[in-house]
Amino acid sequence: MSEQTLKLIIHDVTEDGDDVILLDLRAEDGADLPEFRAGAHIDICADNGIVRQYSLCNNSSERHRYLVAVLLANPSRGGSQWIHDYAAPGKLLTVSAPRNHFAVDESAEHSVLVAGGIGVTPILAMAEELEASGRTWDIWFSARSQKEAALLNTLQAFAARARYGHVHYAFTREGDERINFAELFQQGEKTNVHFYCCGSNEFLDAYIEAGQVLPSEQVHYERFTSDQEAARDNDFTLVLARSGKELEVHQGESILDVLSRNDVKVKYMCSEGVCGSCEVRVLEGTPDHRDSVLSDAEKTANDTMMVCCSGALSKRLVLDL
Repeated sequence: MSEQTLKLIIHDVTEDGDDVILLDLRAEDGADLPEFRAGAHIDICADNGIVRQYSLCNNSSERHRYLVAVLLANPSRGGSQWIHDYAAPGKLLTVSAPRNHFAVDESAEHSVLVAGGIGVTPILAMAEELEASGRTWDIWFSARSQKEAALLNTLQAFAARARYGHVHYAFTREGDERINFAELFQQGEKTNVHFYCCGSNEFLDAYIEAGQVLPSEQVHYERFTSDQEAARDNDFTLVLARSGKELEVHQGESILDVLSRNDVKVKYMCSEGVCGSCEVRVLEGTPDHRDSVLSDAEKTANDTMMVCCSGALSKRLVLDL
């Protein structure tokens, strides 16, 4: 878990889509929770030791609760199954404070929000935040059917009261055409439109490929799972600047493997480079970035890296550890 953890009570549990439950999490004493921006996620720690990340899907102006939607994965790796079995009003959950690598760019003239399936969770929070500030937006939501669509009731209720944007649906097993990413990106070629997408890797790959017509800073996305293998390709010396330790990383090993073997504690959760919890400052050397968190510009700057999955292209890598 991250440094700050919270014990929250499950205030309510509702179903919204096939195998999707919406959890309303609050402080036991009713106190305000740590603030967040749309695009943030929290870690939920199960009693079986498994930790999973879930995007917050409520309006970021709400300080009294966090809303997360949990899809029962098929097959489940243990996290979503435990939450579905455990969740009931009055029960307690251990969660982290929110982290965010997927925030809305406030300079955009218009925001296009694209969601595939359960990827609607951060997208809904973004639309809520944009709507509250009077900025225009469009949601394009793809699901196989209305019955299977995650958070469809919640999304429809939001759309009914929205003033600054519209929700467009594509239910692909009900005769709707798939979202045409190329057409969507055309509106960003002459204006400062920013695009955001969350969904399966296949869905995101098509979105990213079509988005290459625009500068990368206008095209944002978040993955559930990594699309790359961890970097284990090179031999290099890892230098820990705070202690002065020099550790040898050999081919076939990850930085996280070496740090763990030498009892160097570093926060990490997903081990895939999608949650951002293991981010460490780079003081010298060239990382081999394998994460799905940092933008292209951030990776080029080489100021920071995710040590759970990334390695080094240089023979020496100095980290702020």
